[in-house]
Amino acid sequence: MIRWLVVFLSLLAIKAEAQDFHSIQFVPKFGNHHLELNTEYTLGNDKITFTNLKFYIADLSFFLKDSLIHRPDQKVFLIDVSDSNSLKIFTNTKSTFDRITFKIGIDSVTNVAGALDGDLDPVHGMYWTWQSGYINFKLEGIATNCPARLHKFYWHIGGYLQPFAAQRCIELKGNFSKIKNVNIQIDELFKYIDISQTYNVMSPSVHAIEIADRLAGIFKITD
Repeated sequence: MIRWLVVFLSLLAIKAEAQDFHSIQFVPKFGNHHLELNTEYTLGNDKITFTNLKFYIADLSFFLKDSLIHRPDQKVFLIDVSDSNSLKIFTNTKSTFDRITFKIGIDSVTNVAGALDGDLDPVHGMYWTWQSGYINFKLEGIATNCPARLHKFYWHIGGYLQPFAAQRCIELKGNFSKIKNVNIQIDELFKYIDISQTYNVMSPSVHAIEIADRLAGIFKITD
């Protein structure tokens, strides 16, 4: 009985200690609504339903007054809206920080290494070929203003060679608490990208760069 009590108290202590660590929670949103797959949203005169949203976070770093204080051992994280567990990244540090930086997408060195494992395993559907490399950001869905068959659109944003290198850097500043939400405002993309003209982006291209350039603006820190 005493032994089990000791084990129970130890587990509680471990849980309490884990709660002291910081974490980053990615929250996909459309306007003021939490974005859920296979749910219809309205933007102007358009009706949009998202069926897939995935992207890579690389080189996540935490700073305090311009000094680097933590960088996770894991270099790349796959964020998949269909997998709620992937939306939270634990920092493994208790240190206070006031700024985070990360990249959307995969760098050229990793791309030329070929298909890898873990979050970079091609089984996740985020790898084209050895020539084109990884997909940095994938958004798919149905929009009434999309002229394609069945109104389906595909935005597969990637490319690691100039002039179509699509990895982008993100910097977010704020008063970070133990759990910090990072909103992903997907609706912001549709304010600048005309879905009636740009709806089938599935390789490195001018259109992919146009969307990649807008990605930095959709990540926003909230309390």
